Amino acid sequence: MSLISVPFFIFICVLLAVYYAVPRGHQWKVLLLASAVFYMAAGPVYIIFIAVSILTTWCLMRDPVKSHLIWTLVINLGLLVVFKYSVNFGIHDLIVPLGISYYTFMTLGYALDCYYKKVEPCESLAHYALYIGYFPQLTQGPIGTYGEMHDQLISPHDFDTDNLKKGGYRIIIGCFKKLVIAGRLAYYVDTVFDGPEHYGGLTLMVAIFFYLMELYADFSGYMDIVCGVSQMLGIRLKENFLRPYLSRNVPEFWRRWHISLMDWFNGHVFMPAVTSGWNRKLAKGLSKLFPKAKKGTLRTIFPMILVWFITGLWHGAKVSYIAWGGYYAVIMLMSFCTMSYVKRFCELIRWNKDCTAARIFQVVRTFIIVAAGEIIYRSDSVADITAFFKNIITDTRISGSAVAAALEPFGNGNQAVASLMIIGVILLAQFVVELAKEKDEKAFTGHRYIYALLMIVVTVLFGAAGRSNFMYQAF
Repeated sequence: MSLISVPFFIFICVLLAVYYAVPRGHQWKVLLLASAVFYMAAGPVYIIFIAVSILTTWCLMRDPVKSHLIWTLVINLGLLVVFKYSVNFGIHDLIVPLGISYYTFMTLGYALDCYYKKVEPCESLAHYALYIGYFPQLTQGPIGTYGEMHDQLISPHDFDTDNLKKGGYRIIIGCFKKLVIAGRLAYYVDTVFDGPEHYGGLTLMVAIFFYLMELYADFSGYMDIVCGVSQMLGIRLKENFLRPYLSRNVPEFWRRWHISLMDWFNGHVFMPAVTSGWNRKLAKGLSKLFPKAKKGTLRTIFPMILVWFITGLWHGAKVSYIAWGGYYAVIMLMSFCTMSYVKRFCELIRWNKDCTAARIFQVVRTFIIVAAGEIIYRSDSVADITAFFKNIITDTRISGSAVAAALEPFGNGNQAVASLMIIGVILLAQFVVELAKEKDEKAFTGHRYIYALLMIVVTVLFGAAGRSNFMYQAF
């Protein structure tokens, strides 16, 4: 069931009516039933596999000893590997269960938190099933922790018209982002990335810029929809984006992009690896090779590489995903290792890093670094990656013919100009809103209904039909 479809909106209306009609103590049961219906609509057979994950994790972690933790990891990671990576072993008939990458991380996070006594094991199987299977966060996150979500999901909620209005507004924003921005940009992006060797540098630069806008609009649009639905139910999901393209460095970007996934890796992979005995031994060995290096820096190297290798692999076993993870491992390590030197250099030349010019430079620099990474991520092969970078570097012409060539992926001439103007206005409006939010979170809220009406009209007129599936739903 697509999140942008008539059946889904009917489903939400029925859910809201029943949710607030039943006695408040039974609301969580309505959510559990609705989540089961939603998941079965995607494929009835796959509810078996999420049920296996839920049942085994709950049973084993009621007594969170080491052997039970190991079995939990083996079972859940085993299911993930079988379904997600089977195609790499020549098995092409298995379809990946909806949301398996996300609910697997949630089950693993719960198991690790129980083992390290960060949370008490859940006494109720039904409550735990609702935490893992809560339908708004099931397909693309956010990856909420048990401690964050449990009480919210089982607690009674009063009907609140303000929550209903604000939630509905976010749903409209999400549909607008997905269908108008991401959907329209996708036509251009897909055309260029299908054969980057055929296009000049200017076209490729436009394509990667559009892809970054498409990716953000797609993913944040999804978040707006699921956060809006949850807000209508009185539940607050963790925000996954905080204006990432205004970040001043790459580490800041990853603190503002896919926040829940990065928090999961930080809490369950990076920090345990940093403090582990094996990492201390490796850092001690490196200290003999680099005696002047700080111990903290050396202890960060291997955990950072591990996190980004797993992050790339989590997206899939494609060479481009692994290379993307390696790219960010190098960038993050360079940033971490040179931080103190850069600070001293700025103090030496008396450069104010917080002045307007410096901030603009830092934001643009970070955007370019992220764009380079997304070229690796989005490309289908090493040959495409090579062609993309080669043509951008060697073909830097900005002429009338280059501009005309950059318009070609839109279609015929008139359509190209019209599409470019529409996209330009939409992106400019989106940038103004994001910039205003950076300065004042309350900006634009006074005319919420006008904006909602305008977005509905624009979505109906210019929304891309047939583009309702979200990118990260595939993971």
